[in-house]
Amino acid sequence: MGSGGLQPCAGGRVLSGLPRLPVRLLLLALLLVGCADPAPGALDGDPEALRLLAFVDASAVADAFADLDSTAYDADLVVTQFAPDGRPIGRETVSLQRRADGTAVERSGTGTLAEGDDEAPALRDPIAQALSDDPPYLDPVAGEAYRRTLLGDTTISGARFRLVEAVLTDAGSELGVRRVWAAVADGGRVAAIEVERHTRSVLFDEDSRVRVDLAPHAGGWAPRTLATDTQTDVPLSGAAHVRTEWTVRMGE
Repeated sequence: MGSGGLQPCAGGRVLSGLPRLPVRLLLLALLLVGCADPAPGALDGDPEALRLLAFVDASAVADAFADLDSTAYDADLVVTQFAPDGRPIGRETVSLQRRADGTAVERSGTGTLAEGDDEAPALRDPIAQALSDDPPYLDPVAGEAYRRTLLGDTTISGARFRLVEAVLTDAGSELGVRRVWAAVADGGRVAAIEVERHTRSVLFDEDSRVRVDLAPHAGGWAPRTLATDTQTDVPLSGAAHVRTEWTVRMGE
């Protein structure tokens, strides 16, 4: 076919036998038979993904942290600082034993966290800070900027959970939540959650990732591991990259 003939559309079909029409009408015909790209958000409407994501907000794991101040537990905390090229340049470790009244029984390790006179580090819910009560991927308008997907199933401590994810598709968007991933039971229990954020301001830019994994304890759920990874870029001060990792063992 010469240069003036019809070319295949995106689906690979060649439309032949059409009457000779003006070029504009031919292009319109191609759009109408399906060569156009899908409308934005056409792949984001999985109703089950949306139902499960409704449980993934600031309170997703709040109950697992609610009674920690009155629960005995042991925990190991590792804080690592990285150079701009990714090399670890500093590391502090601390092991804690906490009584049910919230006081620290023992603190040992290396660095200022273990040796300082300040109050010993304590477990706190990082998801309450990383997400709001109304995260943007649940908003009727802002949610269109996210790809919301049901990823499959997994088993945690013998219980079935469904894996769901919301990913911001526009890298230039001003929305702070870039990605959220969670393991959610059909009834709404969240047993694992990861949140990635980007914060941009006049004073600093910050990229962060927070992950919390829970385990069954005393008829409920309690923290098993927590990890935060934060990279902050302050004008005239360079970048800082710090990772904190908790491993928790709950008391009887």
